[in-house]
Amino acid sequence: MGFSWILGEDLTLDLGTSNTLIYSKRKDGKIMEPSVVAVDLNNYEIVAVGEKAKNMEGKTPDNIITLAPIKGGKIINFEIAQVMLTNLLKKAKSSFSVFHPKVHIAISSGISEVDRRAIEDCVIYSGARSIEFIPSAVASAIGMGLPALEPSGSIVANIGGGTVDVSLVSLGGVVASKFVDIGGDSIDYDIINIVKNKYDLMIDKETAEFIKINLSSFITSNITNSLSIFGRDINSGMPRNATIYGKDITSSLFPLFNAVADAIKVILEKTPPSMTGNVLRNGIFLTGGCSKINGCVEYLQNELRIAINISENPLTCTCEGASILVNNMKAKNNRRKNNE
Repeated sequence: MGFSWILGEDLTLDLGTSNTLIYSKRKDGKIMEPSVVAVDLNNYEIVAVGEKAKNMEGKTPDNIITLAPIKGGKIINFEIAQVMLTNLLKKAKSSFSVFHPKVHIAISSGISEVDRRAIEDCVIYSGARSIEFIPSAVASAIGMGLPALEPSGSIVANIGGGTVDVSLVSLGGVVASKFVDIGGDSIDYDIINIVKNKYDLMIDKETAEFIKINLSSFITSNITNSLSIFGRDINSGMPRNATIYGKDITSSLFPLFNAVADAIKVILEKTPPSMTGNVLRNGIFLTGGCSKINGCVEYLQNELRIAINISENPLTCTCEGASILVNNMKAKNNRRKNNE
């Protein structure tokens, strides 16, 4: 029994627009890589996957392109997604395991049956023995230490790179959910346009993301903060730098967080009266990379008039929660077998 893992281990997977995470209990750690693959167009060979491919964006010759095969939790390029997942599963899989791993995939309730099937096929072809889907909202709630398996009711808002997923979780399932096709990437593109129009400067997505992480804020005292960046002058075509101020990019935050607020309102309206008390007492729980944007808690609290809480590990709590859930289920099954 102690060596049963040799015959096949369990991995948990969180397939995201910006990052893909795989958790391996055997290796006792997480693998988190950007969901990016670099391809050489001359021979269609894979040049790099994950972090290495991400670092190549905007810096490659014409024959090499970087592709993001995941968008909004959906696979938009099956072959590239398969290459990426094959690479990551090899990293996560124990070298002592004889058989392919069973992969437990955290998946949003907003994914269609067609897209779900595409994910299933892609993961199987990438080296999984079998797969099992876990509601990502339930996994996130467990990863945040919420009583997701009890009949209490918790609202979790996952603000990712490509989507917003707000769900009411209870008894290990999703009672109500609202899925919106907007995420942190929309802020990056808005920042690119703002810098272009206001400073006559062209920047790439990587620079826009750097600005978003280091300068964006809803807090008034922070909008005078500044950041020096480099780009290409629209008029002369020459490289130059510019000083960007927080007040100039604040407008890029509103489309996303207004969508988050609207989605939360929808779920609050759908919350059964028996759960309303718990939700009001405990508040809304945020996870996902964009939940780290400065001042978003205060902004949402002002819009919704309800407490807002942020996960301590917003990038990894979904994958960690899925792993906890899987381990608890296995332990429960083992106890049942022993009792029989």
